[in-house]
Amino acid sequence: MIISEEAVDLSEIQKKLIQSGWGSEVFDNTVVKKIIYDSEGLKVQGYLANPKNNSQKLPLIIWNRGGNRKDGRIDDFLARGMFGEISSWGYIVLTSNYREEDEFGGKDVNDILNLFSLADEIDFCDSSRIGMEGWSRGGMMTYKVLCRTERIKCAVIISGLADLFRSEANREDLVKVYMKLFGSDDKIEFEKRKKERSAIYFADKINRSTNILLIHGTADKKIPHLDSVDMFKKLMDNGINCKLKLIEDGDHYLRKQRKEVTQLRRDWFERYLKN
Repeated sequence: MIISEEAVDLSEIQKKLIQSGWGSEVFDNTVVKKIIYDSEGLKVQGYLANPKNNSQKLPLIIWNRGGNRKDGRIDDFLARGMFGEISSWGYIVLTSNYREEDEFGGKDVNDILNLFSLADEIDFCDSSRIGMEGWSRGGMMTYKVLCRTERIKCAVIISGLADLFRSEANREDLVKVYMKLFGSDDKIEFEKRKKERSAIYFADKINRSTNILLIHGTADKKIPHLDSVDMFKKLMDNGINCKLKLIEDGDHYLRKQRKEVTQLRRDWFERYLKN
């Protein structure tokens, strides 16, 4: 249930930045609202975006953010640009900033699953056609969600986290981060929790009817591109229609390859949500 919603309000400078960064068409033809919704009795903040002119029901894309807790939260400015862009392609967009005390792939996964009931309540949303997109940690969240529902027709995962053990070995600072978010004094239990969040260990549980596109930069220093290489092999072995696109010299955020990545994402959703 949506508890409250309000249109994103930006300064004049921010509006001009949106127009120059994402285009006047995105700014002029879409609406992005900040929402508060109920998730297991918690008030969780997220966003709802849609084209201004809705003459028919449109398919939905659920967008999953990266980071953890306050780090990586989407603010109004980014929401207006990123979600406005996706909705300008002809989609409804729903996204969650997750509960404040998120568990990095624990109960906070329910904050995404509870967006489905919101979609069912939105008059201009065709909730029989749902896609999902996840970046970085949002990729991990997407993998988790795909184990618990068959409603997602297609998914795009960019720079997706699939092996917490590899990332931990790659970046020593993550040991403290993981301990803070979902740690346990019991070493065996802590290892178990990391495994539960690493999709390479539960790839066989992912819904086989979801069409999945993996995008990863080969120069990603935050999450090694081997996470996506390993997942591609496992998804293919499990009979899932899956495509892997490695971006040569692309970093974690793929900023220099933005046009290429945007086209890849758009084409995938167009193929499986509209055609």
